Amino acid sequence: MGFIHSRAAYYPNSDEHGTDVGACGFGSFGATINGGDVSAASDLYRNGVGCGDCYQVRCTNSHYCSDKGVTVVITDQGSGPNTDFILSRRAFGRMAQTKDAAASLLALGVVDIEYRRVSCSYPNKNITIKIDENSNYPYYLAFILWYQQGDKDITAVQLCETQNFVCKLCFF
Repeated sequence: MGFIHSRAAYYPNSDEHGTDVGACGFGSFGATINGGDVSAASDLYRNGVGCGDCYQVRCTNSHYCSDKGVTVVITDQGSGPNTDFILSRRAFGRMAQTKDAAASLLALGVVDIEYRRVSCSYPNKNITIKIDENSNYPYYLAFILWYQQGDKDITAVQLCETQNFVCKLCFF
């Protein structure tokens, strides 16, 4: 898949990692998944279907930026001035060639980028289903998928009762 041109900013009020909250419901885990290389996205969020998707993001300023860029995981929804991504400070700086170049990128605040969807890879991890804390209400179940490998979207899951094996298909 080819690269798409856009712009990226970073969370100015975060530490090196992403935020402890986010529209994807990852909570504090969202700030640490993928080593903290995380991002909010605008249209790529896709009403939550884009949560957990991975993207290679690289800035296009040849003076500061590396060719490799950084792989980020979508953990939140958000947008900035004509941007598709709002990266964690760590991820924003990792687009640079050197630590000095990273400081220069951070000083710019918003940079031109190119990005593409890539496979997520979590070595030694299996997909995990986390039951949301708000699922304590009768007849309400909310869950979040962690460590989804690959580059495909999960748009439905089938839940089955263990006693009578009655199943229901749930769509996202």
